[in-house]
Amino acid sequence: MSSVDSILDSKSEAYYDPAADFSGVMPEGSYKAYATELTVKENLVVKNKYLADVYEVTFEVAKENSDNTYERDGKEVSGKVFVGKNVRSKGFFRFKKPDPSTYPNLEENSGSNKSYKELVESFSVSLEEDSEGRFFLPSVDESDIAGMPVLIDVYHSKWVDNEGNERTTPRAGAIYTWDGQKKKEEDLPF
Repeated sequence: MSSVDSILDSKSEAYYDPAADFSGVMPEGSYKAYATELTVKENLVVKNKYLADVYEVTFEVAKENSDNTYERDGKEVSGKVFVGKNVRSKGFFRFKKPDPSTYPNLEENSGSNKSYKELVESFSVSLEEDSEGRFFLPSVDESDIAGMPVLIDVYHSKWVDNEGNERTTPRAGAIYTWDGQKKKEEDLPF
């Protein structure tokens, strides 16, 4: 047990920062972030009509948000509270042309690929345009996007858990290029 003298002689520092006192769901708003992970769910049949891969990206909120303030429940919160937090994206669908021998009853849905096109462009992936004005949309993997700087618009996704309780989860919806920012290189452990 510590004596009063040993506590007073302690050289450790401790502070209370009211601006950092926040518990709850990350506020909606625009955040600077880096892509960290990618999950791809392949060959999903959508509405018994289309074939798609679904891309979900995890982002880490960047330290450049430290000087920003966000509002949640009428309270201003410092952006430094969210630095290093992870935010997952909504699912971005990449509708594919189904192989008729494998999927005889499915049809193409290339007109619904706008959000996937915008996603890959936010990661500075160049897209080829054909003579008919269509864009070839490559499949990206984690190595293509890891560390890429982006701006994410965070929104609140509401859902009900198994016990019937309403929950709120922050999700990255729209994703934009973070102009002028360099790719974050992975920190080496040595």
